[in-house]
Amino acid sequence: MTDAPLDAVVVGASLAGSAAALVLARSGARVAVVDKATFPRPKTCGELLSPDGVAALARLGVEGEVQAAGAATIRRFALVRPDRRRVRGRLPAPALSLSRERLDGILLEGARAAGAAFHLGEAVTSVEGSLAAGFTVKTTARTLAAPAVLGAWGRYSPLDGRLGRPFFGEKAALFGFKKFLAGTSGKRLEDQVVLHVFRGGYLGLSLVEEGRVSLGALATPAVAQEAHHDFDRLLARLAAESPALAGDLDDLAPEPGPALVSEPVHLGPRGAAWGDLLLAGDAAGVVDPYTGSGMALALRAGEAAGALLAQHAAGHVGTPALLAEWRRRWDAVTGSVYFFSRLFRPVFLGGWAT
Repeated sequence: MTDAPLDAVVVGASLAGSAAALVLARSGARVAVVDKATFPRPKTCGELLSPDGVAALARLGVEGEVQAAGAATIRRFALVRPDRRRVRGRLPAPALSLSRERLDGILLEGARAAGAAFHLGEAVTSVEGSLAAGFTVKTTARTLAAPAVLGAWGRYSPLDGRLGRPFFGEKAALFGFKKFLAGTSGKRLEDQVVLHVFRGGYLGLSLVEEGRVSLGALATPAVAQEAHHDFDRLLARLAAESPALAGDLDDLAPEPGPALVSEPVHLGPRGAAWGDLLLAGDAAGVVDPYTGSGMALALRAGEAAGALLAQHAAGHVGTPALLAEWRRRWDAVTGSVYFFSRLFRPVFLGGWAT
């Protein structure tokens, strides 16, 4: 089935994709979003929305809904070694913490209410064309045509392989995993996010909605495999090695079910475009999770991409200038975050001795 012509197609319905679609649809542009997943769905993520992300939610008009969904407010942080040494500080402004199941759903429904069309549960099988000739996006159910395509499909997708992106298929040194914990003692994490460093990686603890605690980690393949096979045993081992972590986990129990383990994680920037495809979110680069800025970057990049594509649809930005202008705006959004996240990466991935 071939759908009616569009002004833009967005591949990926998570934060960057839905933010872009929301901005596009509100401008009056015709936009469709395609994602192989159905929503809501779980996602490996630390769930922290930094102050920049909160500001983006406000500009997108959904901060109130996020607050009403039970987002926890975070004002403080702590970095903890196993020997109980802590570095504490205050964030420059309040952050929020909400499960991705709820947050992604809020952004998606906001974009849908603005007029964006969503085709969920449809994997993209090919993206063909160019900015000069226009694009054809084929999914398992339909064919979409548009003069521009925004790739927001996340950090690692089979589509990366089909497009020949060089990192796809490379051996990964890192994987993420996530689990929700429950227990009344989770209240001691109120108002703060706590990062625990351990041999082979680090994990973050923060409250989310309904008093649950989100545990998000980045670790070596061996640790991630242990989390996949027996999360309870892994947690017990880490707690035995770290009195500090044992104290923060006291009276907290993992919710039923296996831990969610991510696809391979390749850290660093990848660029604002691949060929003539504009990219945003993790498709354009993966920032170190310890920075707490990943979700904010996705929202801000999606917002910026949506604004630019809306100007392109209205004829205010010409096709020959589109790629260069997007690279300029992506650089403005990301700034020096990739440089500093790499600079301090050894502190978090170099082991507890560091």
